[in-house]
Amino acid sequence: MSERILLTDDKLLAAIPALLGFSPADALVIVAATVDSEGTVRMGPVNSFALDTVAHQPVSVVAHLERALGDAPLRRIIGAVVHDNGGAAELPYRAQLATFTECMRDCGFTNIELLHVNSFTPGVTWSCYEEADHTGTLTDPAVSPITTHVITQGRRIYDSREDFLRQFTPVAADIREGIQALADPIANEVDGEEFVSDFPRLRDRLTRLDDAVTAATHGHLPADDHVIADLLASLSGRFLRDIQLTQSSDERAAAAQSLWLHLWRHAAHRYAPTMAGVVAMTAYLQRDGATAGAVIDTEPQLTRLGQMVRALLRHCVDPATVLPGLADITRELRAEAATNRPQTEG
Repeated sequence: MSERILLTDDKLLAAIPALLGFSPADALVIVAATVDSEGTVRMGPVNSFALDTVAHQPVSVVAHLERALGDAPLRRIIGAVVHDNGGAAELPYRAQLATFTECMRDCGFTNIELLHVNSFTPGVTWSCYEEADHTGTLTDPAVSPITTHVITQGRRIYDSREDFLRQFTPVAADIREGIQALADPIANEVDGEEFVSDFPRLRDRLTRLDDAVTAATHGHLPADDHVIADLLASLSGRFLRDIQLTQSSDERAAAAQSLWLHLWRHAAHRYAPTMAGVVAMTAYLQRDGATAGAVIDTEPQLTRLGQMVRALLRHCVDPATVLPGLADITRELRAEAATNRPQTEG
């Protein structure tokens, strides 16, 4: 389930860096509060836009939000306007944001409130665009319950969007090409093993993948090119890849996400699209939409898995509706790998 929330503006604002994975600047961050069937208010979809885009293309931004939020059971929408206006009395982008708000209301989003904050420094003043006396001070984002939840999952919150995006930078091309040369003959073996259902060899590969995830739970990622090549080649096969889409615990899922991202950064063209899909799906299931979206946006050649994640993100499908069924599939595949053993001769 998504996070249950208290609808206080300062707490919602303080949660934004954790929700995005970084502290935004010069941005409009739309946070939706939704209501479930039992009347519980929960944190809904979060969307971020550059302020210049909102100012010059409000209709396009609202059209995106219609696709993302149109079917959601909305209680309220809060828009955080993050821009350092140097302490000026007049709130920034007032005229342009008035146009944006009017477009939102014309499309049926009536309960929307825009709040301005210079930055996410604890104690800064935030102000409302419509009610001058609706103001307050920002609580420390570091002590936000959502920040605590994110950190517990092993995720990092970056100081800026630029810092956040650096984690997706691939290693040098010559290193990636060298790893691919090592991986290609192994990947051909994996294809053959899956084709003839050679489960003993597939189980060995599955064990090595599981061991790598276990090592990642302790912060250890593979550095040896041969090990990286072996893992990439194993995940190039659909059977082993599908097994690894879910993990047995949140700790292992967070570690797997770090490991798959590490492998993707070391993958050349044959393996990069597959790994992008694996990273994106793992991040999506972890409710790390920022990472999933960044990977999808970075990878030029998406597999069907990557395209599926892109659609799930675009339509703001709650991961809680996807995870149970996918977890059942991965458990069935693991059971198949474990029970299909060669027959002994009588």
